[in-house]
Amino acid sequence: MKYSTMLLALASLMATSAQAQHTSMVSAGDPEGLVKALDDAGYDPVLGTDQGGDPKITMAFGGREGVILFYGCDESAKDNCDAIQFNVGFDRAKPWTAEEAIKLSTQFRFAATSLDDDGDPFIRWDVITGDGIPRKVFLRSVLAFTNLVADAEQIVFADE
Repeated sequence: MKYSTMLLALASLMATSAQAQHTSMVSAGDPEGLVKALDDAGYDPVLGTDQGGDPKITMAFGGREGVILFYGCDESAKDNCDAIQFNVGFDRAKPWTAEEAIKLSTQFRFAATSLDDDGDPFIRWDVITGDGIPRKVFLRSVLAFTNLVADAEQIVFADE
């Protein structure tokens, strides 16, 4: 009898552990879960949709407005996304060159820089979440991108 009680207790503990791990995970497939994690961390996220109907979160990264875009979503249902992209733009008075954008990209790990039609730089950072990544890792990525935006802003506007 003791053996079966011990097995039952172990099974219960494993189920509780699995549930705790599940709730500490976030994924692009659950935009509301990402919003909750961001809100709990003190950000002010707003969930909406982009022009194509995919989820989109609008929020500030270091005082600069940006978005979290969702990728790999089901084409018709616009859900079950598997990746996100942090995206922030800088509106300069003078256009930047492709060389300046490339130089910025090489200075920051994970960041990609592009220019819009007016020569304004945009910084993007992709995160594949698949079925889920630890909430702590997601929030660490948000903080790292926020810090990157602050550092990049100094470079982008150094000559203005």
